[in-house]
Amino acid sequence: MLNITQKLVETLTYSEGVDVQADLPLDGLITRIDVELYLTLSGSGAAALSVAGLWRAIQSLKIEGGGGKSYFGMAGTQMGILLHHLNQLEFPGKTWRDIVATSQYFQWRLHFGSRPRDVFGRDDPFDLTCAIPARDETNLKFIWTCAASDDSVDDTLTISSGTMRLTVHKVVMSDAEWAATKARGFFVPVSSSESYDPGATKSDLQAERDIPTGNFVRRVAIMALDATAGSSNGPLLKDDQMTEVGIKHVPENRWIIQTRAKAIELQNPLLDGMQVVDTPNTMSPHNTTGGLYVLDLRPYAPHPDYGVDGRGLKTGDLKLGMTIGAYSAAEKEHIWYDQVQQYRGKGI
Repeated sequence: MLNITQKLVETLTYSEGVDVQADLPLDGLITRIDVELYLTLSGSGAAALSVAGLWRAIQSLKIEGGGGKSYFGMAGTQMGILLHHLNQLEFPGKTWRDIVATSQYFQWRLHFGSRPRDVFGRDDPFDLTCAIPARDETNLKFIWTCAASDDSVDDTLTISSGTMRLTVHKVVMSDAEWAATKARGFFVPVSSSESYDPGATKSDLQAERDIPTGNFVRRVAIMALDATAGSSNGPLLKDDQMTEVGIKHVPENRWIIQTRAKAIELQNPLLDGMQVVDTPNTMSPHNTTGGLYVLDLRPYAPHPDYGVDGRGLKTGDLKLGMTIGAYSAAEKEHIWYDQVQQYRGKGI
């Protein structure tokens, strides 16, 4: 068994509003992917950013295998903001970015397992609690949907060019080691996302969504965005839209989680890049990051790595409930469902 970190030669080149992709290696189990993005910006105040501006360059990210098998799906509007927030929760204290004049260097991390640190507290990029079985795939694509050039990072700036580079962390096994790993129980990521327009204010957690079932649910992450047009420096994170959030186990008629949205916001780390427009490195008046909510189900389940077991549940048995306290037309919640699936083998 070998732990390997591989810099991919193939890069992804920014192309406004379209999907660009790269092939992932097929010789191991992919446990983590580090994503670096280098942007060149032009326009007035080219070193300034709007709130979470850099991370808005990611509209969506996907990892797909043969036959359309989805291992990672985070599709919506400027989902890079939500992914950056998840990174800050899992890897606190990281810088994530560097700014040199009009060149912007920043990073995301896709860690597929549940234990990003080992028993000694050290970073562990080879966490096998969950991984992509690349060795069983014949085709594995990393897909970036690029945001628009002139309405994402800032309303006064334009993305002139961009290059994304990937570093893959993987565990390479012999056939015998792989067979033994599967026999012990091996899990793969199967995350997905949706965008939800509540259409009106909703009381008492009555804005409901069916959480996908059939697998283990580790986390549900929500990003609330307003309806501001991109040319007006939006959409922006909306911290007054959702006032309560919860997850209900319908067959057992009980709430697993029921909490005020503000209680989550008060524990959020500040987004790196939360700045006043055209004033680099100046913090916004807010001391918390609003509009971002992560419900981690792992502490509520018998197994601390995998969360709520939804294998015996049907659609509608697990509900996400939201109270919508304020609403304007076209405001949306972008929801990411972090799930894992027990792997049965190639083609199963």
